[in-house]
Amino acid sequence: MGNEKKWITNVEVRIGIGVTLCLFICYFFPQIQRLAACTAVVMCTQDVQAATRKSGLIRLLGVICGGVVGIVVVLLDGVFGNDYIFFILCGIGVVLNFLLCKLVKMPGVTTRVSVITFCLVVFLLEGNLRINYAVNRFIGTLVGALIAWGLTALWQAIAFRGSKNKGSAGQE
Repeated sequence: MGNEKKWITNVEVRIGIGVTLCLFICYFFPQIQRLAACTAVVMCTQDVQAATRKSGLIRLLGVICGGVVGIVVVLLDGVFGNDYIFFILCGIGVVLNFLLCKLVKMPGVTTRVSVITFCLVVFLLEGNLRINYAVNRFIGTLVGALIAWGLTALWQAIAFRGSKNKGSAGQE
């Protein structure tokens, strides 16, 4: 009976609550990218606070690496203004993104996720709007990571208080 698998876990409930919170926050602050915020909640929410914090910091670091290298490529694209040079800059940017991620000791697959941020920055919009996108993506990711962290902390505090009360009730 105790080995039954749960259909929905506490983490999945927190992710649902976190996405809902992100949507409300982004509704009132439309400059925050809701996709970045919601993705951060999904990717960062873990079972325990320490793991959520670590996941959030790694996610932020990946967005910074991809965003910074993306902004450099965008600025160089503004200087050269040539599609063929832009293609070469993008290839070099991907390699530099991997290098930067390794220099800051990002773990495995998260370096590839950082390259997705790079690609979104350089391909999604045109001109200087790409720089705004990079900044707003970071802000959205930060909001999502903070929501994941806050929900995990709150959930653990409630669970701890509940288990503490059960323990003391049994001792009376």
